[in-house]
Amino acid sequence: MPWIHKMRPLPTRFARLSRCAQAVLILYLLLGSSCALLSQAPPPAPAHQLASDAELFFLKGEYQDALSEFQREYETALAAEDRNQALYGLACTQIITARTDLELAEGIVNLQKWDEEKGTGPFQENRRLLVLAMKQQGEVLVKRNREQQRQGNRKDRLIANQKEQIAQLTVTIEMLQKQLEELEAIDENFQVKRKTL
Repeated sequence: MPWIHKMRPLPTRFARLSRCAQAVLILYLLLGSSCALLSQAPPPAPAHQLASDAELFFLKGEYQDALSEFQREYETALAAEDRNQALYGLACTQIITARTDLELAEGIVNLQKWDEEKGTGPFQENRRLLVLAMKQQGEVLVKRNREQQRQGNRKDRLIANQKEQIAQLTVTIEMLQKQLEELEAIDENFQVKRKTL
């Protein structure tokens, strides 16, 4: 049985035209949909989401200026949301500048207060502030831990040296007591001989 190859009929002029029309239609739809997406682009961030002067001070490492600015923003804020954002910045600044446990605790208390006042609303504050504050405190804690270990090792060496000195003094005292007993025995013999003379 001979192999019969069925050939497809060549597209007619109408079919070719139809394909061109389909391609143009698809291209038109794609272009139209991309324009629709551009017109639906989100609006620019509200002013409160832009970095404030206090945040800029913080990010530049000028923590005292940031602390003053966040305090000013906190005290003068009219809206509760602005006040809470200032509290967040204040807490982060207190955490990053904390050098004592009491200062760190104060920053953490303010961060907890911010969290309570924020409620279940979305997190709009600059996360980078908190990340930098936690990173800095982590480094401070590691440094403090190393220093405590060094001091502990120094104290251990000092105690070991003092124990060694005490042991040497104990040996010296025992030796001196023996010598004293020998001298007393010699003195006693001498006194006895002297009486007999």
